Parts: sequence; structure tokens; C-alpha cells
Amino acid sequence: MSKKRLKDAKDAAKYRNDLLKKQNGIDPIIGITITKPVLDHYHGGKQHCREVLQNEVNGWEGRVVNSFRRCLGHLTDKPIQEVLRNLADYIERNENIPEEDMVIHHTALSVDVKKFKNLPAKQQCDILYSLGIVPESNSKKRANQIRSQIKLENFDINDIKK
Repeated sequence: MSKKRLKDAKDAAKYRNDLLKKQNGIDPIIGITITKPVLDHYHGGKQHCREVLQNEVNGWEGRVVNSFRRCLGHLTDKPIQEVLRNLADYIERNENIPEEDMVIHHTALSVDVKKFKNLPAKQQCDILYSLGIVPESNSKKRANQIRSQIKLENFDINDIKK
């Protein structure tokens, strides 16, 4: 028996609408009510239809699959499903590291200094005074002052309330 083939866009729209009803109008990936339905299909091999996705989700799914093939496909023979499950486990495992066990990446220094530079001048000066430092006259010099304090672990930008 041969597989059913959708003949044209009208046939595809009917099939999409039937699937959408079976899915109760819900996107299976992010769980939202679908407002811009797209009939998703596998782009490799047999080109078979899968389910109905929200338009943006369909585009994202394609980018994820293509990115996996381009970036990692040559490194592993594991299927994308296994790699994505491993990625989800990795993110969850590292999401709630206790504060005392955290080691901050060295590039965070630049991020923290930038946050400091975005504060109003008065708040920058108040922070420096609170650390026992006489603030310099301009933002660039004050940023260098706070950079030193962050390196010495005397200051954490995350403690500042805007």
C-alpha cells in the first residue's frame, strides 16, 4: 500500500486543520495555543508530515536541526533527539548551583563593569564612597575603579538595586 500524498496547498490546508483539531489547537513543543498554524514536515528523506506547529516554533525547530547538523553532525553519530535530551539535562543540572559553589567566568568582569557604567553618575559615586574610595571625575575612570574592586572581590554588581 502506498503512503498518502498531499496533492496541493488546499489538500495540505485541510490535513493541517484536521491535525490541529486532534492536537486541540496546542503546539506540541511549547504548549501554546496555535495562532499561526504550519504543517511541519521532515526535510530529510521521505518528507513526511509530522504535526502542526506555531509558525515561529516551526522556524526555530528547523534552525535547531540545521545547526546541529552543521556544528555537531561531524563530531557524533548520536541522533539529535539524544543530544537535545543531554543538553536539557546539562542545563537543569547546572541551573541551581548553590551560591557558595559558583565560580564566575572571567568574562563576567567586563559585563559587570558595563552594568556599573550604565548606572547614573550619582549612584556610581555613592557605590565607590560606600567602598571607601573617592570617585574619579569621569565615568571611564570610575569604571576602572570598580573594575579593581570587583577583581579584589570587594564588590558584586548583583547586590545593586537600580
